[in-house]
Amino acid sequence: MATKGAVFASLQGLPTKMGAGEVYSKMKSTSKGLDLPASESDREFKKKWDSETMAIDTTGFTIFASLECASQFELAGGNGLVQAERTPKTYFKFTIGSTPTYSFYFGPDAPSYEMVAPSITVDKILINKKKNEVKITLSEGEINLKKKKFRYDMADEKGTHGFMFQEGGSGYPSMMFSVAPYNQKTVTLYQDALKDPSAKMMPVVQKMNKDGEGIYAWNADSATAYLSPQSFTFNEELSKEFLLPPSFDYDAADDLDTKKFFIRFNCIIENASLRTNNYTGFDKDDPSILMTTLQFPGDEALLAPMGTSDEGTETACGLASAEGRVLKSIKPVIAGTMVQQVKLEFHDGSFCIFPDAETGMFTATDKETGQELQGRVDGLIVAEGSWKESHTKEMINRIDRNTNDRLTLESSEGDTLTSAIAWRIQNPPSLKVIVPTDEGAKLITIPLKEA
Repeated sequence: MATKGAVFASLQGLPTKMGAGEVYSKMKSTSKGLDLPASESDREFKKKWDSETMAIDTTGFTIFASLECASQFELAGGNGLVQAERTPKTYFKFTIGSTPTYSFYFGPDAPSYEMVAPSITVDKILINKKKNEVKITLSEGEINLKKKKFRYDMADEKGTHGFMFQEGGSGYPSMMFSVAPYNQKTVTLYQDALKDPSAKMMPVVQKMNKDGEGIYAWNADSATAYLSPQSFTFNEELSKEFLLPPSFDYDAADDLDTKKFFIRFNCIIENASLRTNNYTGFDKDDPSILMTTLQFPGDEALLAPMGTSDEGTETACGLASAEGRVLKSIKPVIAGTMVQQVKLEFHDGSFCIFPDAETGMFTATDKETGQELQGRVDGLIVAEGSWKESHTKEMINRIDRNTNDRLTLESSEGDTLTSAIAWRIQNPPSLKVIVPTDEGAKLITIPLKEA
């Protein structure tokens, strides 16, 4: 889909052949063949970019902008006394790391011409959809497109850099003029003519025309930018930063065989207030980061992931489900060796998809304390083995990481004297006990009857 907003246009129907206007014979193309801008896409921009400014400096990123002919000016004979549209509708190409160019149509035979000197390149592009604004930072100067207005700070009334800008008035729109081809000779001629335009401009333009050169005149209030989510997909990092992941068909995805595999990931807790007594994220050996390792099956016993109920409302999935009847299925979407997203389906009819496509987060309610756990999903994998053994080991690890050395009895050799650890959970009422055995630590669940 094309970017929304008045300054952005659909990428469909762009011309593949020359329309009205002239190409001066001295204009030499810098390249032949201009691909159409990235096509419409079913990818979506993340919602945050509806209001925040996208800042892109990745080499190869491209945005197009077009300007219409200043037809009223040219039909009145303002361009060499020729009463015709001499300036074609022009499509400017701004690629980070390259010199801006312009063309008059797209396709394998479409020539491109340098807009400015080859030493000037595009450094950065800023896009603000809310303000309908695009800023293109060049190695020399800046171009601004906002609400149909094309403004180039190197274009002035004196044509100092070969570009002349004239504010609208007397029935004319604001206009921008440039020499064609852009070189030292034409720039110097144009600058000289602008010193006394009433006497010199027309003779200079007519002489340029005889030499196969000329002036292009654009309506500077007719700017349109062309952009699609597909413009970002050539680079994985750009795609990840600005676009939502592709939509997945979970109905076609296979359920994970939980007898052999389970889902595991690190939950990086970036907001210290969004952790729970059971999932503190604390590691006494590395207090600089808050992180807890989660797995499914396993953590659904204590965590109710935030998702969607069977009625379509937001809910804490499996919050009231009885132990052993919480998690119904796990459907991971795998691309190569990476797990992109996971859908957890619960016996109560709810489901949770994580990481969140917009934020990359996982959010859940701690069933025992009612506290909220939220963190960035990192290292999401399908692990092989017994989920029960893995979960027991992880619970021991959590206790060890959270152990307060001042409150723990140790031997003179530094060994922990605690032989068993127990705690009570509310739903269902039971006692959890981790005890050491000759075969390793075991997690025992003792059901408790309500008083």
